[in-house]
Amino acid sequence: MRRLRNAFAAGALATALLAVMAPAASADTMDSRVGVATPMYPAVRDMKSTIAGIYSLTPFTAKTTPQIDGYWNKPAIDMTTMRGVAPGNLVQQLKSYGPFTTCNPRTSNNCVNGPLHIDALVGADEAAVDAVIPTVDAGTCTASETVECNGTGWSKSWLGTGQLAIYSCSGSWAGAAKGADPSNSATPRLAFGSDASGSGNGRPQSPRCDAPPVSGGAPTSIPGVVSWLAASGNRIAVADPASDGFGEASKQALIHNGFSWIDSGAGQNVFRGRACDSAGTACKVRLESGSTQVRGAVTANAGGNTQLGLIANSTLMNVNWTSSSLNGTTSHDPNTWTVVDWSDYGSGDIALARFGVALNADSMFEAGYSWGSLFVNEWWYYNDIQTTLAAYGYV
Repeated sequence: MRRLRNAFAAGALATALLAVMAPAASADTMDSRVGVATPMYPAVRDMKSTIAGIYSLTPFTAKTTPQIDGYWNKPAIDMTTMRGVAPGNLVQQLKSYGPFTTCNPRTSNNCVNGPLHIDALVGADEAAVDAVIPTVDAGTCTASETVECNGTGWSKSWLGTGQLAIYSCSGSWAGAAKGADPSNSATPRLAFGSDASGSGNGRPQSPRCDAPPVSGGAPTSIPGVVSWLAASGNRIAVADPASDGFGEASKQALIHNGFSWIDSGAGQNVFRGRACDSAGTACKVRLESGSTQVRGAVTANAGGNTQLGLIANSTLMNVNWTSSSLNGTTSHDPNTWTVVDWSDYGSGDIALARFGVALNADSMFEAGYSWGSLFVNEWWYYNDIQTTLAAYGYV
């Protein structure tokens, strides 16, 4: 990951003079709201006190889990100041006051289904961050009547890089407590909350593991996964590369190690949802809509169609359990998983990079400016931040 560090070292030096003007800590605190991409939300939530203390920000309030459906105020008004949002919805959530709401977030904190005026975006992929930075500031955002390009290019920073894990059901957890997962009569069974397109929302707080253990033990490397996929009936679940960075990294890792990725047509080996009902053994890779959905696809599938998943390591570490016999505890996922070695990614590791950007920081005394200074000058030097990120699988 040295190339990423070097790329942003120049940016940090270029903004050093700006950082000198950052507001000094004082006895007074400054209100701040922040949106955190779902994959990194648990880690950022756990270090919210450290973040608030660096620039005397008002202590954050945050829920145990990210926002339902990834929307800021759905299904009810939520006034917490640190919230997780699904990566696929990040850009729309930051597009001023349209198209998801008729309420102007600049003047109201109660925009149902719409964005709130926030001061920073944390842990998103590079495309999502660029989409809120104006084109004149090295971003891709074009302002319009309903789109506010409120990101600051100088504050864009790499905050960490995730890791993939090969996830499977172990014998000891097969058929274990099902927690909050409902029964599912579909054949093959779908991930929790799935429809025919496979867009489920896997339940990381439940240790349910209905897929049978892999005979002889699960593969522990991507070359091993590719060899395992060559056998009839063996399938793997990954997030959709078109909408999820971890899915793109999964695709690159498989291709890098010799897997023939065919999206459609004769010999199709990639499918969504229940397409494999008719496609048969040609379906090797099941695409889900996000990294947690991959886990749901593996654990909720009792038919043997998806015994393995390539999933964000961060969704398996330091889980705050809210159901089953583990309720009220914090631990790693009890099922079998192995971190993918860096050499197996090919170019896919870039897709796992998580970025941050300050928003609406048009005054050096606003909270947004403090966030920018935090990203550029403090993030890599606070031990509490780095220790927490490591505990959740980020490097």
